Amino acid sequence: MLTGLIVSHRGEHCGVYQYGRNLHDVLSKDHAIVWSYAECDSFDELQTVVQERRPDAILFNHHPSTMAWLTDAPVNELQAPLFCLLHQASQEIADGSGVAPFDFLICLDPTLIPRNPVALRAPRFLPTSPGKLPPAPETFTIGSFGFATPGKGFERLCALVNEQFDRAIIRLNMPKHDNPDIVSDAQIAQTIERCKKSITKPGVELVVTNHFFDNAQIIEFLAGNTMNAFLYDDMPTSGISSCVDFALACGRPFALTRSAMFRHMFHVNPSIFIEDRRLIDIAEGDASMLDALRAAAAPERVIAELNRSIIDAMRAREASRATPDRRGFNKILDDRSRAAYSDAIGDLEKYVPDMLARKIERANIQQGFALDTARRFLAECPNARIMAAGSFEDTAVATLRAQGYQIDEIDPNVNGMTLLDFYRSPWAQLGSYDLCLSVSVLEHVADDEQFVRIISEFLRPGGLAVLTVDFKEGWRPGQIKPIVDHRLYTTRDLHERLINAMEDCALVDPPIWSEGIEDFEYEGSEYGFAGFVFRKLDAESVRMAKAQPVWRELLAQSQSQASRPPQEDKMTAIKRMFGVGRQGR
Repeated sequence: MLTGLIVSHRGEHCGVYQYGRNLHDVLSKDHAIVWSYAECDSFDELQTVVQERRPDAILFNHHPSTMAWLTDAPVNELQAPLFCLLHQASQEIADGSGVAPFDFLICLDPTLIPRNPVALRAPRFLPTSPGKLPPAPETFTIGSFGFATPGKGFERLCALVNEQFDRAIIRLNMPKHDNPDIVSDAQIAQTIERCKKSITKPGVELVVTNHFFDNAQIIEFLAGNTMNAFLYDDMPTSGISSCVDFALACGRPFALTRSAMFRHMFHVNPSIFIEDRRLIDIAEGDASMLDALRAAAAPERVIAELNRSIIDAMRAREASRATPDRRGFNKILDDRSRAAYSDAIGDLEKYVPDMLARKIERANIQQGFALDTARRFLAECPNARIMAAGSFEDTAVATLRAQGYQIDEIDPNVNGMTLLDFYRSPWAQLGSYDLCLSVSVLEHVADDEQFVRIISEFLRPGGLAVLTVDFKEGWRPGQIKPIVDHRLYTTRDLHERLINAMEDCALVDPPIWSEGIEDFEYEGSEYGFAGFVFRKLDAESVRMAKAQPVWRELLAQSQSQASRPPQEDKMTAIKRMFGVGRQGR
C-alpha cells in the first residue's frame, strides 16, 4: 500500500491553508494512497515527520507567502518523490521545465493542457457535498465572500445591484487574514466604504461580516442567498479561484465576470457571466448545466483521478530511471547510451545481420534505443497496433518483425506511400495505433511540424511515439549540416516548436538533450542523436486542448484595446496575461 504525506503551514485564516485541509479530507476517503497530514514551519520539523512516517510520496500545499522556508531547503534529502500544489497555475508556468526543488507540480486548473511531463493537471473538487437548500429569502439577496484584496470587485457588485434592482440585499463576507500584510484592517475598511458609496437607492441594503468561515459556514452563508456573485477583475496572471468550488457546492445560481480566474467556467451555457446577462436573468434562468459541473467535481470522482495521476507520475518517474543508461527517454544518445544499450544493439546484429552490416556502427544507437523503448512499452501493452513511418532499411523495425510483431510500414520504398499519402488514403484509421516508430527520419522531412501532427492523429489516447533525430544544441539555419538533412534539431525545436505543433501530445519525461555529448561526425558535420519520445494525451486532455484557444481568444477580446501597446503581438499578449501573479482566495 502506497503512503503519502500532505505538508502545509500552520494557520487558519488563510485560503491556502484551508485548501490543504480540504484536500486531505478529500484524499483520505480513498485508499489507493493512504495520506497523512502534517503542519511544518521549518525543514527540521519536516525531516522529523518524514523520518517517523516514511511516506512513498510527499505533497506540499505550498505557496511562497506561506512556506517560504521550503524554497531553499535541501529537500532531496527526503528521498521520496516531491509533489507541489501550484495554486497560481497558468499554461505558461506549467509548460516551463523548471520545477525545482520539487519533482512534480500539481496544477489546480482543469483547463490546463498537460504538455509538461512534470506538470499534472488536477481537477477542482467540491469542499463538501451539496446539502438540502433552505427556503429562498423573501427579498432578493445576493452574496459574495473573499479577502478584501485588490480586484475582488465588491464595489462593482454593489454598483451593479444598485443599477439593476430597486430593492435587494447585498451580503458580503470579508474575513481577516492571518497575515495582516496581505489584508490589513485598513484595506477592509476602505473596501467597505467604497461599497457603501456605490449604493444610492434606499431599497438596496448592504450587510458586511468579517468572520473567517469554515467549509460548513461558507456553504450555509452562500445557500442563504437568492444567488451569489464573484465579479473579479481579469487578474490574468492568477490561478483559478476556489470561490466557484463553494458556489457550486451550495446549490444556488451564481454570476461571474470573464476573469482568467474563472476560465474553467467559460464554456457554461446558458452564460453565467454578467457581460452577457443581467443578474436577475442568471438567477431565474435555467441552471441545470451546473449539475454536470457538480458531478464532475464530486469528491469521490476527484480523489480517484488525483491519486491515479500521482501514481502514474511516480511510475513514469521509475520507468524513466529504469532505462539502460538511467537517463530517461528524451536525451542525447552518446557513448554512455551506446554502452548501456549494448544488449538491444546486439539483438539487431542477431536478427538482421545483413541489414546491420550496411549501417554506420556509431549510428546504430538510434535503432538500439528505439528497439529497447518499443519493447518496454509493448511489455505493458499486449496486442498493440504498431506503425513505422519511414521504415525502409530500419533495423529496429526489422528486428521487431523478426520477433513476430505485426507492423504497418509506411515508406515509399515499402508500400509506395509517404506518411502524408497514407494519411489521405481511404485505409487510414486515425486514433488507432498504440505505438509509432520513426527512427532517423524527421530531419529528412521538409515539413516536420506536419509530420509529427500526422503521427499524433494516428495515435490513440495513451499511445506512444518513439523518434530519433539528428541533434546539435547550438545549430542555426545556414550552418553546416549533412546534405541529406533539412536541419539539425535543438532543444527549442523539440520542446517548443514540435510539441506545440501537437496540442494533444506531451513528452514522456523531462528532456535533458543539452546534457549529453554530441559525439557523431558525418560529411564534416559534428552533431549527435537524440531520443524524442512523446505520448498522446487522454481523451479529456485532448478535449481541453481543443477548447483552450477558444477561451484564450475570449480573454484577449475582453481586454481593453487602449491598455495594450500598439506593437504587442498575440503571443506577447498571451504571455502578459498568463504570467506569475498574486494570490487570491
